[in-house]
Amino acid sequence: MPGQDDIQQQLAALRLEFAANLGIRVDQMIADLNGLVDHSDPATMLHDIFRQIHSLSGSAGTFGFFQLSEQSRQLELILKEAINQKNTLDSKTTKYLVRGLQALHTLIENGPENTSIIEPLEQLTTPSIMAQRLIYIVEDEAFQGQDLCLQLQHYGFRTHLFSSATDARKMVEMQIPDALVLDIILPEGVLAGTQFASEIRQLLQQPVPALFISQRKDWESRLAAVRAGGSAYLEKPLDISELVNHLDLITQRVRREPYRVLVVDDTEELAQHYSLVLRQAGMHTSVLADPEHILEQMSLFQPELVLLDFYFPGITGLEVASVLRQHQTYFSTPIVFLSTETNRKIQLQTLQQGDDFLVKPIDDKQLISTIESRIERSRTLSELMYHDGLTGLLNQITLKRRVESELARSQRQNEPLSYLMLDIDLFKQVNDRFGHSIGDRVLKSLAQLLTDRLRKSDLIGRYGGEEFGIIMPNTSPDAAFEIIEKLRVSFSQLTFKSDKEEFKCSFSAGISGSTTFSQENKLIEAADEALYQAKESGRNKTIIHDEC
Repeated sequence: MPGQDDIQQQLAALRLEFAANLGIRVDQMIADLNGLVDHSDPATMLHDIFRQIHSLSGSAGTFGFFQLSEQSRQLELILKEAINQKNTLDSKTTKYLVRGLQALHTLIENGPENTSIIEPLEQLTTPSIMAQRLIYIVEDEAFQGQDLCLQLQHYGFRTHLFSSATDARKMVEMQIPDALVLDIILPEGVLAGTQFASEIRQLLQQPVPALFISQRKDWESRLAAVRAGGSAYLEKPLDISELVNHLDLITQRVRREPYRVLVVDDTEELAQHYSLVLRQAGMHTSVLADPEHILEQMSLFQPELVLLDFYFPGITGLEVASVLRQHQTYFSTPIVFLSTETNRKIQLQTLQQGDDFLVKPIDDKQLISTIESRIERSRTLSELMYHDGLTGLLNQITLKRRVESELARSQRQNEPLSYLMLDIDLFKQVNDRFGHSIGDRVLKSLAQLLTDRLRKSDLIGRYGGEEFGIIMPNTSPDAAFEIIEKLRVSFSQLTFKSDKEEFKCSFSAGISGSTTFSQENKLIEAADEALYQAKESGRNKTIIHDEC
């Protein structure tokens, strides 16, 4: 029977063999993806590529390549959705997958159990297959149904309109949508929408989320919607931004971001252990041994919590925390101290700069629970302190701070950054004519559109009134122009409704770039000047500052 040493040697040999073949496996998948379009049986090849990535994501973590496993899993999910929807890969999605696989080479070169940071896949532009959720709309009033389809398409959804439950049922049996939007009253009866939803729940093993719309305001219809498993009940005329918000949630188009934790401990074994425990709990982690580099790592990794050892050579964790607290950006970032220190007086002193004190050895479940509760509380406070109450976007003060930090990062990494100022055209007339509640609805709709259509790495804020600011990292002004022009056209086609009439709005935009303006105030001023020029030259247009 082999001893522990023999087992360890065998595991080490397996890890080396696994690592040696990783690059070859990744290159093969890249070649298969690039050759998919010319393959005689692309559907079979797509399944084969999926199995390869599935195998890689399942085995990489076992041999210590934890980041590689996490990244592979994201690629696996994209392919799985493509197969489930019986779609072939479009060129944009294929390029996204190839880029993701190429990024794995960095993790392979770094070796197992490496905590170096590379750009996470979720910060890249989301491919269409993941972004465009399929919505079935069952509405027998043709004009309203067609208008609703068009409105949702502007927000990035795919839609299919049916005039009756009978027609919709046939399609559901062929292809299951991500959600149903159902009128209560259909040709089959006054509660046909809810009856249809109930039938679909019984028919399918995994129920499709259903959202009900109606002119009915009575208790009977609302109760029927609840009993049919309805996620929401919206009265006509519809608030499109409210509908989109519900659809984002029930189709999981807005996913909860994993917690981000920076582990600062000069004992490598402990730091790696904490990191692995937190990763197993679904968190993103980065490990730092030398606290002297903590400000740089904070900027690069942007953690939501710092797990900080209390004693380092020549410096205490309390001093490290004090340095962080002097930096305005990190003044409220939660800090949890780790130490074998049992002196209660010293523990209480640390709470002046930190949020909690955990005594080593720490139970894994306690560690996870403490960090989850601290970050969740921080996120809640952040929503109240740093976000605009009406739109949920960053408020003006927070946006300006992020301009400063993102501009500094772009300069360190020698990457372009664009800043955009948006202003809704003739917004005062909207408020004067239709009232401030309708004006608020317009503001929320634009905020929703920007949030849904821009990348996760883009930072969006309400600058004040009807003005918005957008930070686009690693984006040139020309690239930003193309993106915002598509959004400008989409917004101008949205229909808003009041008790009096239907109306449309537009916005104007100005863009500035970090390659021309290297200071925060100059960057913002330049975008504002370009916005003013867009307004003066006729509105409903976008201008780059260099064109002013």
